[in-house]
Amino acid sequence: MLKNAAYDISDMLDDFEVKLSQGMISSSVAKFSMGRKLKNMREKLTSIAAQRSQFGFMLDTCSTDQEEIKKRETTSKISRETIVGRQKEKVEIVALLASNCELKTLIIPIFGFGGIGKTTLAKLVFNDDQMQKFDLRAWVYVSPHFDLKMIGKSIISQIEGQVEGLHDLQSISNSLEEKLGGRSCLIVLDDLWENNCFQLSELVLMLSNFKKESMIRVIVTTRTEEVARKIGTITPYKLEPLSDYQCWTLFKHIAFLSGCNLGEDEKNVLENIGRDIANKCQGVPMAAQALGFMLRNKAVEEWKNVRDSDIWSGSSTTDDVLPSLKLSYYQMSPYLKLCFSYCSVFPKGFEIHRRNLIRQWISLGFVPSSPEKHITLEKIGEKYVNELLGMSFVQHSRLTSLSTKEDTKNSMLLRMHDLMHDLGRSVIGDELLLVNGEKEYSSSNGNYRYALVLNHESHKAVCNDVPAKLKALHISECPEIQLSLFSKSLRILDLGNCHSGNLPASIGKLKQLRYLSAPDMQHTKVPKHVTSLSKLIHLDLSGSVKISTLPDSVNKLRNLLHLDLSGCCNLHSLPESFGDLMNLSHLNLANCSLLNTLPESVDKLRSLLHLELCGCSGICSLPKSFGELINLQRLDLADCYNLRSLPKSFGRLYELQYLNLSGCLKLNLRVDIETICCLTKLQYLNLSHCPSLIHIPESVNNLKNLHTLDLSKCHWIEIFPKSLCEMTSLKFLLIEGCSLWLQQRAREARPKNDMLTLPKFIVQRTSSISSNIPCLQSVYPSELEIECLENVTSIEEAGAVNLANKSALAKLVLAWTPAARRFVEDEDLLRELQPPENLMFLKVQGYMANSFSGWMMVMAPCLPHLVCIEMVDLPRCEHLPPFGQLQNLEQLTLKRMPIFRKLGTEFCGGSGAFKKLREFTLIDLDKLEEWVTKVSENGEFMFPSLHKLEICRCPRLRLKPCLPRAIEWRIQASDEVISTQYDAGSSSSLMLSKLHVTRCHLLPNKWTLFEFLPSLKILEISNYQRKKLPDSLVFLVSLQSLKIDVSSDNQEEVTDWLIFLSAISSDQELVVFPLTNLTTLENLEISLNDESQRWCKKHNRWTLQNVKNKPSTFFERQVANVRKKEGQSLISYIGAVNQLAHTLDAVGQTLRDKEIIRVILDHRLSSADCTLITSIINGDDDITLNDLYADLVTLSQPGETSGNLTTRADNHETELWSGYRRVRSMSQVSDIELTEADLDSHNGSENEDNRTCHLHPYSPTQLR
Repeated sequence: MLKNAAYDISDMLDDFEVKLSQGMISSSVAKFSMGRKLKNMREKLTSIAAQRSQFGFMLDTCSTDQEEIKKRETTSKISRETIVGRQKEKVEIVALLASNCELKTLIIPIFGFGGIGKTTLAKLVFNDDQMQKFDLRAWVYVSPHFDLKMIGKSIISQIEGQVEGLHDLQSISNSLEEKLGGRSCLIVLDDLWENNCFQLSELVLMLSNFKKESMIRVIVTTRTEEVARKIGTITPYKLEPLSDYQCWTLFKHIAFLSGCNLGEDEKNVLENIGRDIANKCQGVPMAAQALGFMLRNKAVEEWKNVRDSDIWSGSSTTDDVLPSLKLSYYQMSPYLKLCFSYCSVFPKGFEIHRRNLIRQWISLGFVPSSPEKHITLEKIGEKYVNELLGMSFVQHSRLTSLSTKEDTKNSMLLRMHDLMHDLGRSVIGDELLLVNGEKEYSSSNGNYRYALVLNHESHKAVCNDVPAKLKALHISECPEIQLSLFSKSLRILDLGNCHSGNLPASIGKLKQLRYLSAPDMQHTKVPKHVTSLSKLIHLDLSGSVKISTLPDSVNKLRNLLHLDLSGCCNLHSLPESFGDLMNLSHLNLANCSLLNTLPESVDKLRSLLHLELCGCSGICSLPKSFGELINLQRLDLADCYNLRSLPKSFGRLYELQYLNLSGCLKLNLRVDIETICCLTKLQYLNLSHCPSLIHIPESVNNLKNLHTLDLSKCHWIEIFPKSLCEMTSLKFLLIEGCSLWLQQRAREARPKNDMLTLPKFIVQRTSSISSNIPCLQSVYPSELEIECLENVTSIEEAGAVNLANKSALAKLVLAWTPAARRFVEDEDLLRELQPPENLMFLKVQGYMANSFSGWMMVMAPCLPHLVCIEMVDLPRCEHLPPFGQLQNLEQLTLKRMPIFRKLGTEFCGGSGAFKKLREFTLIDLDKLEEWVTKVSENGEFMFPSLHKLEICRCPRLRLKPCLPRAIEWRIQASDEVISTQYDAGSSSSLMLSKLHVTRCHLLPNKWTLFEFLPSLKILEISNYQRKKLPDSLVFLVSLQSLKIDVSSDNQEEVTDWLIFLSAISSDQELVVFPLTNLTTLENLEISLNDESQRWCKKHNRWTLQNVKNKPSTFFERQVANVRKKEGQSLISYIGAVNQLAHTLDAVGQTLRDKEIIRVILDHRLSSADCTLITSIINGDDDITLNDLYADLVTLSQPGETSGNLTTRADNHETELWSGYRRVRSMSQVSDIELTEADLDSHNGSENEDNRTCHLHPYSPTQLR
């Protein structure tokens, strides 16, 4: 009632403010109306005050709160039967407590939200055998009501048994010093809530200020990270949720109590349902226990009801779980309570960017202003987000990248744990209107303040009958929005997932609207009824591809703080009036590719903090006065391909902390790098893919705050100052794809500080008892390659890295040097390096132990998202972990395992193995003798979904009892696979359609594999050294394409079975066969030596009338090969051109530039192809690589046509076609790559072949 009154007062004041600004308060009628509203409000408040007195309500009291606190009192007693998991956490904390720490009083805080298992973990540690060595031990339940005297008395009573005469704090402190001084003591302070620094410091003082030498070890459990950091003497230990598998184990133990009389079938049904229920607990052991108790001895239907509905609707779980969580809610400040409860407006599992959430809080008035002017509302909002994160009431959805502290702090998505979401919904109550089509909508409830519409059929009812007091309206997944009537109090209108058409004119009536999110609108111009919303602080029109300009009236949005126009790819200009948006702090113009300039008035945006221009490929320059943006902190110019220089005023951006120039291909960094080095507050600098960067100046030392420097793919850097690696602030130097010289120099200098050259991290010893691996503690990369793990000196320092908590990590490489000396056993070290649950790629290399343990043996629950595994250089490995239970595994590689002998059923780990595995590779397994392809009596294949199989240099391998199911095979130097007899009745042989065999030295009569491949359509045989083709080729009745790399000088006539082929290719020499019977031949490719030319000339005209693609000249075939190589590695591409050049030389042809281009265009090669070939084969031997690159860029401008290129060729007629020598000299380059990201389609072009080719040249020393 009081909250509703407060909302009404806020609405009334907002209404007065609007009318005052519109000059509507001067009339006597208006004054009378307002006076009546004020009188009614006073009467409502008086009534509320009278009811408070009548019923004796007291401030901040709650009987249920007190009862819950009493119920939660804990002891150190433990029931191990109901504990699942936490073994790893227990070992880590016990190791900390047992370590030789120099601190007399060591305080280890454990934090996490209610029900996560903090007290259980503390009990496990307290009762561990190693903890019995302490002279004294005490367990204290602190509770939300902090009482320093009570804590002291509790410790004394457990040590001595009595506390008589201890009535004041001084006597208690004296007694503690007497009892604990000179002794070792373990104390657990369970459930600490107090966050007052003075009180906490008094607690620490009471437990540490002893005259005699003592060893005091304290474990503190608390719900908030803030308390943990204030009380702890070391880094707090955050307790993460259990895995789904562990939750299921706990649930099953309680729900299926021993002695339950269940039939096998009924139990199987309940277990399948129970797994789904356990997954809904999302790792919270208290929830799993509550549900297990609730469903014990219940029928199948009741289990299904819980699985298919809200699991917290049952009174048992609600009474057990939510009251515990509400204790944390009651401790919040009033504004923080509002912010938290609003988070539950969104659907479960919804992810929201933290900045957007803060802006919505500000729009609703949930963030109070600070009396200190420099503290903005956004900073206060950030503080609220951090508080909720610290209490685990919201959590990070995922980290976006490693790069900087700025990225990991701000650029992330937030979500709520389902339990917290339910708590929020229980708090927000009838203020939330949820419309999802399941029940009829009614606006009769006058208390609705927020609405969430999830159904496209029911949104019309809400939009035509909006509750009168609604403040926030979120509409999702509604393709057609018809908005007509609005609540005049509406402050937030979120159409973020609607992708609808135009915004109606009625939006202009929402005079209180602060936040409008309407992406993907179909307007060609921002409508005036939007620019009339004078109170708007956030406007999101991203992805509105038809918007071409903004109206001059945009300057009416004087309160606008955040404008998002990203992805408006037809936006070509901004009006001069844009500079009147004096309060604008965040502007996002990313991927506005037609925007060619910024207005000169942009220099008036003195409040601008963040400017996103990445992907604005039309911008060639920035305004001369750009440096007037004196408060700019973040500038993203990535992929501004045509940006040529930075203005002279750029060096005046003294507040700039983040600068991204990645992919600015034409930017003249030879000059601009000095300007950049004047920006002393820079923390993040990205210069990757900038070909003009050839040196890093000594002035880089001016960047005293630089945290991350990205030089990836800067191939031309020749000067690299030694002092760069000595900068104490620099933590990340990214040099992937740079020259080997630069990489080596950076790594040699690295030990002088804590700088990381990620993603590769080389472990090095820093002393006889330590290594540098703890440097990874504060890093949250998406990729990490840890090499030289043999240099780790203790499992403690490896465990401190805490890989399991690096949720952004998707790719991990763990590599040892096989023959190097170890300080820690590989098996023990690997156990400490457990990756996070989100990991997708894992490579283990150089592992010397003969077995695996820990998380490697239970990978299915620990790494459920793993897609690719590589096991390389395992010299002692005889048995592998049960990879088969990884339900999402798609690629598996086993390489160089010299004593590994058998792939058997233990490799699968049970039934249903390898359901998604598509690629399996075996390389250099010298002792591998047997692969059991079927793993059950009913014929279940080990790999049921295999697409590609590669067996390379496995000379002893035999497949039993039949061929594996695969579509494509590649077999190299593995003769036993080719010569083995298989089960002819197996269906697996029908799967194989493509086979490539290389380096097989069997006699022609030993190739028995072909006898079992009736469905094979494509066969390639490379490096074939016999004089006769394999006899078993005649069994390939479905063969359509044959390619044979013949290395012998002679070849006997191929038999009549070849008439069934539809394509024949022989790379070395013409295969002789009966021509008149080739009635089904569709494509024939042959080499054109002299004899072959005569053959082609004869049979192309007379004998092969049915061939669809007539044999072409070899020159044209090589031109087509150039086209085929497009998009592959650049060396492959250049190699194809090189082959073309050799052919021209061999057949005596001489072509000029325009003629070669004409032939290429006849074969539909793209402008990028023409550009590359024309530039590379330029006959000027004195051309520098810089000039060559400039030519490539010039010739590959967007919009080039075939005619333009031909014209350019005409202008170069004096340059003879002799450049194939240059191609041959460059064909030795092996590291240049042309990736898909380097081939960008020209905007607006319908021709796929018209693409721009972006190259990243290497240094001159590499090319030579």
